[in-house]
Amino acid sequence: MWSARSLALHAAARGAGGIPAAGPAMTVLGTMLTRIAAIIRGVAAGYVLVQVVIWHAFYQADPARLWGPLVAIGWNAAAVWYLRRGQFPWWPLVCLDWVVYAGLAVAAGGCVPLDIRGQAAEWLFVTVASGLLVQVWFTPPRLSMPLSLASGLAFWAGSVLAPGLHTARGARAASVALLFVVVMVHWCGRQLLYHRASRADHALAAADQDAREQFVILSRTVERREHDRLLHDTVLNTLTAVARSGAAGGVVSRCEQDLARLERALSEPADPAGAFKRRVADLVADLHAVAGEMRARGLTVHLERAPGAVPPGQAVPVPVAVAIAHATREALANVAAHAGTGEAWVTVHPLAAAPGADPGVEVTVRDEGAGFDPARLGPARLGVRRSITERVGDCGGSAAVRSTPGAGTEVRLCWPAQPEPAGQNAAASQRAGPC
Repeated sequence: MWSARSLALHAAARGAGGIPAAGPAMTVLGTMLTRIAAIIRGVAAGYVLVQVVIWHAFYQADPARLWGPLVAIGWNAAAVWYLRRGQFPWWPLVCLDWVVYAGLAVAAGGCVPLDIRGQAAEWLFVTVASGLLVQVWFTPPRLSMPLSLASGLAFWAGSVLAPGLHTARGARAASVALLFVVVMVHWCGRQLLYHRASRADHALAAADQDAREQFVILSRTVERREHDRLLHDTVLNTLTAVARSGAAGGVVSRCEQDLARLERALSEPADPAGAFKRRVADLVADLHAVAGEMRARGLTVHLERAPGAVPPGQAVPVPVAVAIAHATREALANVAAHAGTGEAWVTVHPLAAAPGADPGVEVTVRDEGAGFDPARLGPARLGVRRSITERVGDCGGSAAVRSTPGAGTEVRLCWPAQPEPAGQNAAASQRAGPC
């Protein structure tokens, strides 16, 4: 398992090992290559040891011949230890790796038993072939091909210079040709996989940039909506009340309240993640404050809490509590301005939730006034759409406005969002949004 430190080193490995880029796809590819290289080098070290055991009589006859296998086993073990650290091989170390293997290929021919000397089954061939992956994949393109081809030439020179060569010339040529085939397979694989990984990284970067731009657009849209809500709930409502009543008696106090709300909105710290929590009891206290504000405007508000509305341990995120309180205020303001009645009821209900999750909240604002037809609201009317439906929807809840001319109005604010109960009469219950 690669550690976080190893992945960080991978991400900073551009230029360290011939990796063309340091994006996620290229990082994953490099990680897999280092693991594969470590496995291959370990297998090569084991293969050398097995051949020493099989041909023990050859090495017992002259123990000095063991220097080649011992160098191969020791260097492979060191390479495995380095690769298992999760780091891309630094290309100067790859060059040193090539020097060791090329030296073995040229000078260690006499350390191979005569019967297999120069063949693809000998430990020297396997050792040289195991180093090709690192030489091809982790060096700059201009260096990888010369190094890997030089490894093949070194093996050929060593097989020619080895004393007492019994291998037929055709078998020796086949071994060298096989080594060059391995080089070409590695080279073609490098070109193909690096190209695809680079394309994937470019596509991911483009998608990330697009997501950032969309997030900026969404943030600006949410901000614009909130500005619309604040203007509607404060300035526009106050001006409308003045225009309808023609009296300026309560204008000063309402303007003071509007300014206080605007100042609070501008001074509240942003909490996009909803990290801060507010208990439902605080939400009820906010609703009490809203009800007191509307009573000061002449509307009689009955605030009720259904049984179990404040279960122990229940919590509501701050943005949700703020949105529900503001939406409740706007619903009551609509009652005072349009319903033709001086009385309204606000009820707080608990909502069932999945096992192990906190229950939700439902706030209902109801009046027995004139009612209206929600379907006939124009797009320029911001009260229901911006200040109620979208405001609660933006925080993960839902809102529904049910009203029929002459039969009053009911506004349901739910968090989290709840599906519409089945069996509702669409003709008698016009909806502005699901709940």
